This record gives sequence, structure tokens and C-alpha cells, in this order.
Amino acid sequence: MLLDIPRDVFYEIAGSLNSVTDLGALSQVNRTCHLLLNDDFWQRRVKREFGIKSTNKTWKVQYQLCYEQRVIPTRITTAIRCRPTTSREASESVAKLEVQSQTVCINDQSFSFDHCFDSNANQEDIFTSLCLPLVKGFLNGINGAMYAWGPTGSGKTHTISGTDGMIHRSLQHMFDHGKEMELYISFITIQNERVRDYLKEDLDQNGYPHRIREANGIIYIENLEKNQIFNLNDAVFNLKNGQERWHRNSTMMSDLPSRHWHIVTIWMEHHVTVPMGKKYYSARLDFIDCAGSQRITRQGASSVREAASINRSTTTFANVIQALIHRPCHVPYRDSKVTRILQHSLGNNCQTVMLGTMSPMECDVAESVSTLRFLSRCKVVINSVRKNVQLDDEIDRHGSINAMRQWDPPPSGLGIKIEDVLSRLQTKGSSSLDL
Repeated sequence: MLLDIPRDVFYEIAGSLNSVTDLGALSQVNRTCHLLLNDDFWQRRVKREFGIKSTNKTWKVQYQLCYEQRVIPTRITTAIRCRPTTSREASESVAKLEVQSQTVCINDQSFSFDHCFDSNANQEDIFTSLCLPLVKGFLNGINGAMYAWGPTGSGKTHTISGTDGMIHRSLQHMFDHGKEMELYISFITIQNERVRDYLKEDLDQNGYPHRIREANGIIYIENLEKNQIFNLNDAVFNLKNGQERWHRNSTMMSDLPSRHWHIVTIWMEHHVTVPMGKKYYSARLDFIDCAGSQRITRQGASSVREAASINRSTTTFANVIQALIHRPCHVPYRDSKVTRILQHSLGNNCQTVMLGTMSPMECDVAESVSTLRFLSRCKVVINSVRKNVQLDDEIDRHGSINAMRQWDPPPSGLGIKIEDVLSRLQTKGSSSLDL
């Protein structure tokens, strides 16, 4: 006779998968999953509790899906990169700066981050340390985002979209090591709270209102052009066309500055065959070249409205970070189109890297310290990362995976440890469970 197992036990089993982050407990979680997948005694109880009517193969697929969809709390990865001096700066004074592997000291102020790169670091070092983990997660269905934050002229654009920048290296790795999948690319800029799509052939986009919409918890841009890419040459061709349409005015701080937010997004879709159907994976990888974070007096904007718009987007972005630190207060994502479009990467389902760029010059110390302080706040923010995977309708018809997706959160105050769950799983013939 089957025992009536309280629902709390099953909540604890599911909740343990969503709350364990350290490696020691993770091995126990894997043991729990192994027992659930291979122990007929517990399979019958879980099936009975949730009304699952399916074969053993389908049941395993359903439980594996729940395990893949577990939420893993992950901090935003922070890094700083100091650019080398240029030829025109040879006669200017250099700031008192010391960059170590995880520490930056500037004018007797010390800041610590996950990674610190001095002026001798190359693009390969940045890609291996910061971008490669994002690309590997992206190929497995995990969203990723890489921000380049700092004042104009500090090396943001060179790092992200240079000839051997992070975008080019990431695409090359995808096509060299990726599976059979579909890849798409989009390229937008945001300036004066206006979204422009640079993959559209018609630059006069008055007939293409790029409104921001939300459906089923997913934020998207209407009429966004997504071009499918089949190899690295296709990707380079699309980016080159977009950059040719990319209009930038000169400012006082750099020959080719940017007062826009530039967002290049790569979209991925692929599926694998499982018993009774297919399992679909999807993900997006964003590369964000942020607008210059320097003082308004140094932006050289062509109008007061443009300067105020730049300040509004960067200020709202900083306010969102500050609100995420003090959760559960209101997070002002909707105060700017930038934060609204990138909402998924700030405190939500995304692996996020925040790379700050800085100048070694004495005249830029104020902007450099401001960048370092901003990154110090970012490293406190925690995202809820999980794989974007779902089963097709055929599996849903044979089982009750939808019911398993709609589990309520585990009741608070249960006080049940995963070690206790394991001990109960191992005692097949136990006649009672003391909670």
C-alpha cells in the first residue's frame, strides 16, 4: 500500500534544487535527482502526488526538465580595464594608478572586483576571462549580457565591437564549437529615448515605430529586424552594414565618440530529440556599448536636450542598480527605454558581466573614480539564472509537466535540510515521515 506523502516533502525536493549554490551541497542535489530518476518507490509517490500518468521514459524527461529549469542565484561579474596612453597624451600627466589581478588603487583609493586588467591586457585576455563563459552558457540555453561602461574615449567600443572585439570573437567561437542551431542577429541604438534599428535598409524609420512591448513576461521591440546568420561572414556582413548606417557626431573627448547606447543581440534556437517529442532551447546574448558616463560639461552634446537625455539614461541605469541592491523596493525599469529593453539582464534571468573602462590620465581621475564606484555597487546585484528550455506539446499531452511548472514556492519555515530528504529517499520501506 502506497503511503500518503505530504506535499511539503516534494516542495522541499524541488526547492532544494533552486536554493543550493555551493559545490558541496550540489553533489547531494545530484544524488537526490539520481534517486528520484531511478527509484521506482519514489517515482510512484511523486507520480501519485502530482497526478502524472506517463511512462518511465517520459517521467524522466519531465523531471530532468524541472532540474534544468532550476534557478541559480548568480552575482553580476564585475571587471575593470585600464587603456594605455595615446600618442597625443604623451606630454600629459598620468594618475597615480596601480592595477593588480583583483584590485585597483587610484590616488590612495582601493577597489576590488572579480577581474582587473591593466594597459598590457589584450582582447584575448578579456574574452577568455569574461566573455567565453557567457558564450558557453548561451550555447546551452542561458541568457548572457556584457556591458562596457565608462566615459567616452576609455576604450568601450574598441573592447566590444573592434576588429577583434568581443562580438567578433564570440561569433567565431559559436560557429567553431556550436551545435546544429539557428542564429539571428539584431543591432539597435538608443539616443534621446528613440530606438533606431540599423539592420533595416530604410534609415528613415518614421514608418517603423519601435515600441517596447511585453507578452508572457518577455519584453520585446516591435518591428525589430532579426537577420539569420549561417556563418561568420554573414554575421560580419550584417554588422558592417549596420555600422555603415551608424551616424555619430564628433565631440570634444574623442574623434569617433558615441552618445548612443549600442546593443548588438545574438539570438539562438535549437532542439534535441527526447522520448515522446523534442526539447527546445533558446537564449539571447547582448553586447551593450553604453553611452559615455562622463560629466555633462565634457560630453560636447549638440543640444541641451541631447545632454539631458544622455544623463537621464545613465542616471536611470544607476538608479535601477541601486534599487536592486535594496530589494524588494520598486525597481524603476520603465523610467528609461534602455533599462526597459535590458530589464532581463538586471536582476533577472541572465548571466551579466559589467566591464568598466577607464583612462590612466590625471585629468580623467574624476570619471575613473566614478566608474569604479559604480562597479562596486553592481557586484552586489544578484540575478536569477536558469536555462530557457521547454518541451513541445506532444510531451505535455502525455504527462502533466504543466502542473509541475506551476508549483507554488516552498512554504517558508519548513526547516527541512537536503540531508534529511536524502535519508528519507534511501529508506524505501519507511512507514512514516516525521516533518
